[in-house]
Amino acid sequence: MDVFWWILFSVNFILYGSTCFMIFKRKKFTSVSVRSPVLLIISIVGNFFVCQILILFRLFDSNDISSFYFFFRLMMIIPLVLRYERILRCCNIYKNNEKEDEKYLAKKRYLFQEKFYFKIMMIILLSLAIVLIVLYFIDMEDVEILLRFNLIYDFEDKDEEYHETIYKMNVLVWVCWNFLEQIVIILYLFRIVTNHLKEKIKVEIALSSLVWYIYQFICSVLSLYLKEDSIDKNSDLNLLLIVFSLIVHYSLLFINGIFPIILSFHYRTSLSYHFNPHLIGNLFLFLTNEDCYDTFYEYLKKIPDDKDKKGLFYLKLYTHIMKYKLNFTVNIDNQVEAANDLNDIYRIYFSHDNFSGNYIDTSIVTKIRTQFEGLHDRILPEIFDKALQFCFSKLGAFFDEFRKNKEYKRLYKRMKEYSYIHCKMCNTGLINQL
Repeated sequence: MDVFWWILFSVNFILYGSTCFMIFKRKKFTSVSVRSPVLLIISIVGNFFVCQILILFRLFDSNDISSFYFFFRLMMIIPLVLRYERILRCCNIYKNNEKEDEKYLAKKRYLFQEKFYFKIMMIILLSLAIVLIVLYFIDMEDVEILLRFNLIYDFEDKDEEYHETIYKMNVLVWVCWNFLEQIVIILYLFRIVTNHLKEKIKVEIALSSLVWYIYQFICSVLSLYLKEDSIDKNSDLNLLLIVFSLIVHYSLLFINGIFPIILSFHYRTSLSYHFNPHLIGNLFLFLTNEDCYDTFYEYLKKIPDDKDKKGLFYLKLYTHIMKYKLNFTVNIDNQVEAANDLNDIYRIYFSHDNFSGNYIDTSIVTKIRTQFEGLHDRILPEIFDKALQFCFSKLGAFFDEFRKNKEYKRLYKRMKEYSYIHCKMCNTGLINQL
C-alpha cells in the first residue's frame, strides 16, 4: 500500500508543477489574467504542500510533519480570498458613475492591481511563518501542537488529564478556525452570486467555495464527535479522512488551476463583455452576438401571431447562408465545407421536395434552382444573395416588434451591465486588453 502513496507523492510534483508552469506561460490570456495568475500560482503551491503533508502523514508516524499543515493551508486559502476580493472590487467601482471612476482610478489604481494583494498576502504569510518558527525554537509544544492536522499525539510521560486537555483545546481551535473560514466563504459566495459576473467565472468561484465549505463542515463535525481513542494512524477512519481531503484539494486544483488553462486554449477571451449595448439596435450586428441571437431565437419561437413560424424560418435560412458565405471566404483553399453547405441549403430550402414558395418569393426560388442546376459541382458564392436580402428584410420587421418586447429591454440591460464590467476590468488591469 505504501508504494501507491509514494507514486502519488511523486505524481503530485508533475501535476502541480506543470499546472503552475502553464498558468505562468499563459498569464496574458484573459481567462488566466482575470484570475490573478501570481496569487493563483501561490494558492496552488499551498495546495501542493498540503497534499504532500497528508501523504507523508500517512506514510510516517510523525506529528512533526503535520505541524506545517496550518501554514500551507493558509498559503492556499489566503490567495483564494484575495483573488475573490480583487475581482469584486474591480467590477464594482462606483456603480456606473464613470466620472467618479476616473477620479478614483487616478488616485487609487494600486488598490486594483495584483501586486497590492500580493503584498498583503506576503505580509500575512511572513508574519505567520515568524510566529511558527519562534514557537518551534522555544519549544512551546502546548501551543504548536494545536496547529497540527491530526488529533493523535505522543505525549510520552504526560498524565491522562493533560492529554485530555490538549485534545479538547485542539478540537476547539480547529472548530473555531473552520467556522471562521466558513463565514468568510459564505460572505464572498453571496457577494459573487449577486454580482453581474459572467457565468463561467461565477460558477467556478461558487463551486470552489462550496467544495471548501462542505469540506470544512465535515472536518468540524468529525472533530466534535470522534473520540480520541478511536483515531489511529493506520485506521480505516484515518485513511478515509486523508483520501477525502486529497479529493477535495485535487478538485480545487482542477477548478481554480486546470480549468482556466483549458479555457485559454479554447477562447481568446473567456468574457463576452466586449459587445457594446448601443450596437444591438443594428440587426446585422445584433445577430453576430451569441447572447442576442439566442434571445431573439427564443422570442421568435414564442410569437403567438406567427403560427407558421416564418420568423424562425427566415432566421435559420439567414444563418445558414451566412455560414456558407463565411466558409467560402475563410477556407478559400479548401472549398469542401462550403460546397457541402451549398448543397445542404439547396436541399433543405429550395429543392422541389422542400418548396419554400410560401416563405420566399417564387421568382427568387426559380432563379436559385436555375443557377444551381447549371453549377455542375462548381461553387457560386452569390447564388443565395437574393434570398439572404429577402430574409434580412423580413427579419427586420420581426426585429422591430422584438424591440418593443420586455425581453429586448432585459437583454439591453444585461448587455449594458456586461459592457460596464468589461470596461472596469480593462481599466483596473484585471484583464488584458487583447
